[in-house]
Amino acid sequence: MSHGSRYGGEGPCEEACAPIGIGTFVREDGGYTTVAVAVALLMSLVLVFATATIGWSVARAADVQTVADAAALSGSNVVAAYSTIAQVLDACVLSMGLLGVVVFAVGLIMAAVPLLAGASPPVIDAGKKILAARRDFAKSAAEGLRRLEAALPAIVSANSASTVAANARLGVSYSGLAVAFPTESQSDFSSLADDLDPAEMEQAAEELRQASEEKREAAERARAARDRAWRADNIDDPLCMRSRAQTLAGLTAGLNPYYATPESWRFDYARIRACNYYLTRMREEAPVTGSAAELTRSCARARFYSYAYQKICAATCIEADVVSIDLPELPHSRDTVRATELYTERIWPCTIEGSRRVLHCSSSCPGATGASSAYASLSDVDHGGAERCDVCQMDALAMGNVANASTNIDNGFEHYWRIVVEASRDYQQAKAEEAQAEERMREAAEKSGSAFERVMAYLSAPRPKLCPPGAHGCIAFVMRANPSAPPSSLVGSFLESGEIPAGAAVSAATLAPDDATDSHNVLSSVFDGISSETGELLPGALDGICGLWGDLLVGYGSAYGNVKESMGNFIDGAENVLGEKTGQWLRDKILGTISAAGIEPADMRLRKPVLTNSQYILDKNGGSKIAEVRAFISTLPDDPGEVVDACLSKLGEELGEVDVTVAEIPVPGLEGTSIPLTINLGDLMGAVA
Repeated sequence: MSHGSRYGGEGPCEEACAPIGIGTFVREDGGYTTVAVAVALLMSLVLVFATATIGWSVARAADVQTVADAAALSGSNVVAAYSTIAQVLDACVLSMGLLGVVVFAVGLIMAAVPLLAGASPPVIDAGKKILAARRDFAKSAAEGLRRLEAALPAIVSANSASTVAANARLGVSYSGLAVAFPTESQSDFSSLADDLDPAEMEQAAEELRQASEEKREAAERARAARDRAWRADNIDDPLCMRSRAQTLAGLTAGLNPYYATPESWRFDYARIRACNYYLTRMREEAPVTGSAAELTRSCARARFYSYAYQKICAATCIEADVVSIDLPELPHSRDTVRATELYTERIWPCTIEGSRRVLHCSSSCPGATGASSAYASLSDVDHGGAERCDVCQMDALAMGNVANASTNIDNGFEHYWRIVVEASRDYQQAKAEEAQAEERMREAAEKSGSAFERVMAYLSAPRPKLCPPGAHGCIAFVMRANPSAPPSSLVGSFLESGEIPAGAAVSAATLAPDDATDSHNVLSSVFDGISSETGELLPGALDGICGLWGDLLVGYGSAYGNVKESMGNFIDGAENVLGEKTGQWLRDKILGTISAAGIEPADMRLRKPVLTNSQYILDKNGGSKIAEVRAFISTLPDDPGEVVDACLSKLGEELGEVDVTVAEIPVPGLEGTSIPLTINLGDLMGAVA
């Protein structure tokens, strides 16, 4: 082709067939031609739609992993919810056991206080009923948790399958579910099985109560005897030793003091008063008249006062831990004189009157006219060793008459002294029986303390080992069930339509404690709900049981030191054992046992699901290989609904109903009243989905 023909524009055929050159896109003035602009626009649109399609495809491909992550977390959420339920039930069981033994402990301490022993049986019975309620509750809780754990794999699978199905969008559907590992329960609920038998504590409490009652009765008898003696010594009714000593012997207040109360008085004070009285009467004794009869009475009185003074001064009168009182009973008749040394002592002068040896009250007796014949005893008169003087008539009867009237009527000093002596014997006998009862109380208290230690050791045993399905974690297997084409809006007329290849993903989640949370608020809600259902509980000795249970329940975990303090405060506030050695000892023993029990608190931190490596879960479950996981994926049905339906069917076989009562929580203090702990599976799955 010539130069002229190319550039001269000689004909249309030649121009159309000419090769495209730079001039097609760039004009001679340097600008772009229309063709260049059209081609640029077309290529830009192709690139935009191609990039969008690639982005859509990549996003759809990545979504399967996101859905798998969501499914794994959804399955672990179910396990987390179950863990909270199990923690609450365990808290209720332990707190009720502690409550029962603490109430029992109060009953034991009351049984060790004689004044309160009569009121201890209802308290002990309340503790026994609480422990019985705990036993029934523990059994129902263990059974409920077993049922729930048996259904847990199905709940995990159903909830995760629902999550997978819910993520279908823009024409992309998924199928899959999460599997709980371990797949079967490995929990140990043996610690919830009731081996806690309060029979030993109950028997010890009854022994303690009986001994305490015996001590109380003996103490009351001792107190009554003491009061009777104090009144005879101090209070005119119509008279008393004090007033008679003042009138008959003229004793001053220093030798004849007044004691206003039995608590300020001792038996020895009456003994000292009597010593002062008889010493004064002995020193001042003289015949009132010169008659022989009066001389006899005066001599007999002088000897009686001397005898009484000697005997009473030598008497033992000790009131300490061991009571030893031996006050003498003074003779007041011929027979009582014959039982004393007054009858056998040879102190009475004798004379020979004619052929007879005659006993006289004194050598001054008008009948003592003969020669002296040494001394004789009153017993000699009765046994032929001497004869009674016809003038003074001194004999055992005359000696007995000295205190006869003053002993037998209420205006004599000896009358009130006899009351003191008799009361002292009753007092000593009662105090001896009280000491014996105290010894039996101590033995029973030691037995009670040992029984309490064994019960606390049982409650201090490790808590139930929870290893439900999903405890190691949940592994989700998800696949894009159907290949999908990009939307026509992304393809249009610029690109050919294509399909995304099938995809699958595996994800795993396990539970981790959340340090920022504590399920004490869950326990508080449980207790608040029970309180609102029951209102006020038991008054009197059992008042505060519900409040203590609240402290034990809500303080079940990290605050357990405060719970021990609450138990101690309840025991201290229930009854006052001041002054009772056995009661104080038992109280200290019980509080020391509680403090040293080392009750294992629960980790009450809430569990939250976190993503983890699936091999970690498989290794914990016995070293399963990931190849097994991949093989499982191929068995999943394409329709997510089939997966959910199969899981729900399995769930129905395990539980049979939507609302499941896991256990019934008995209310301490209200026999026959319980609060059902019911789980709605629909709400549970909805809440954790």
